[in-house]
Amino acid sequence: MSFESEYFKRSAADKEKLAEYGFVKRNGEFFYSALFHENTFSAEVRVNEKGEVSGKIIDLETGDEYFAFRSQSRTGEFVGMIREEYGEILKGIKDNCFVPVPFLLDQSNRIARCIYETYGEQPDYPFKKLSDYGVFRHESNSKWYGLIMNIPKSKITKLKKDENITAEIINIKVDPQKLEKLLDEEGIYPCYHMNKGNWVSVVLDETLPDKKVMELIDESRNLTAGRKNTMGSKEVGKWIVPANPKYYDIESEFKDGGNYLWKQGKGIKKGDIVYIYVGAPISAIRYRCKVTETDIPYQYTDDKLKILYAMRIDVIKSFEKNLCDREKMKSFGVKTVRGPRYMPAEMEDYLIQQSEK
Repeated sequence: MSFESEYFKRSAADKEKLAEYGFVKRNGEFFYSALFHENTFSAEVRVNEKGEVSGKIIDLETGDEYFAFRSQSRTGEFVGMIREEYGEILKGIKDNCFVPVPFLLDQSNRIARCIYETYGEQPDYPFKKLSDYGVFRHESNSKWYGLIMNIPKSKITKLKKDENITAEIINIKVDPQKLEKLLDEEGIYPCYHMNKGNWVSVVLDETLPDKKVMELIDESRNLTAGRKNTMGSKEVGKWIVPANPKYYDIESEFKDGGNYLWKQGKGIKKGDIVYIYVGAPISAIRYRCKVTETDIPYQYTDDKLKILYAMRIDVIKSFEKNLCDREKMKSFGVKTVRGPRYMPAEMEDYLIQQSEK
């Protein structure tokens, strides 16, 4: 598998978004180039008619293609920087121009997209022999709250006529006190291959509307959050939220402090603390803010962003760009920030202590 295909597996190109992002169409294919590493290298990315992605890196000083980053045996600091910066370019393309298609059925893929848009979490695939079984888990504690799998429908309906029908289901956790009532609903069954006392299987065949499925997933996520991450109504929540400088000049806007309307993340409440991670090329935690108001109706939609409710945040502190960059964040277990996620206590302590020196 190529370096590029690792970034784009289980996803499909949206050709309209490719054009909007800056790709140029030639003979049915799309081409994109971007300078990086202080404008000494050029990334050349191609998306063919089938949506397959390939690319190359050009060393602008020599005009030659740079191959070293593709060899896993090359582990030097320089080649590592080139890999990471090229990877950031590919990630930006995927996040803005590709849609996830991790599963077989339309509803399964819609639900996966809803989970990503709501919680910033994408499925992983821990079963080697069942590579299309996707697990949704909390970024903060790795606990499962959903498992999508495809099975013969007869496994859950117990009907012979369903033996040759493939069903895609999601296993989700429920309140045991609600179990009996839920099992009376069409499309919800005793859980397949998991604890039937507090988990159910929901068939993703359009029997239940997406809204209902997401309500069940939201409850499952709350039930599996764990004591450490369950924010009581009086407890101050600590969050990390992303900002993309390609679409919003946050560095200019926030330089003098002040208060701002911001897209409201699920679970964030008045009084919580929000740490803003500014994406590439900065790629660091830059601001500490306090949430002063939530649930502000705010209708906004474009091809990159949809806002239904906003919150108001006060900027109370800024951090140096090199204080908590991506490498430092990884040391605290924070590998990605695709949506609101909990701030690890150790990382917050580090930020506060280091910024006071």
